Amino acid sequence: MARDLKEAFFRLDGAWASFELGSIRRRDDYLKPFRVLRCKIDDQVDFQNPEAPRSTTEASVLIEIFGEQELVAATGRGPVHAVDNAMRKILEKHFPQLAEVRLEEFDVRLLPHEPPQDDDENGAGALVRVLGIFSDGEDRWGTVGVADDILQASVECIIDGLEWKLRGEQKH
Repeated sequence: MARDLKEAFFRLDGAWASFELGSIRRRDDYLKPFRVLRCKIDDQVDFQNPEAPRSTTEASVLIEIFGEQELVAATGRGPVHAVDNAMRKILEKHFPQLAEVRLEEFDVRLLPHEPPQDDDENGAGALVRVLGIFSDGEDRWGTVGVADDILQASVECIIDGLEWKLRGEQKH
């Protein structure tokens, strides 16, 4: 048990907003302001043409908000930027205060883990921890995403960053 708590703290270090959201989400009266149902990311990097932009990314995101599902696509300078842009296209219509939120720092780390039992099946993959520091011009907060996949961890981090800004606003 102590090891699990230590690992959980390590994953959340610097991400108190995610830690507090975890507690808030357990309350019976908490209503999640939005739910990301699915993301699709198409990323293409051109190493052949030095004149062209190095990366072209499009993301589509399906979000449930106010009981309705909305699907939107956006582009960005890489997958994280494209997903963030797509989410904001939907969310800023309903929550204009999210336009103030900026991702100021973004840190990706591999977490130590138990070696895979079968390298052929699991590869050399490790858990990925993404730490994001957000600001709205007045406050700063940190969130974290942890997953086997860097994009899933990144999306979890962004979701927490935006949801933290909306905490306490019961609009449902």
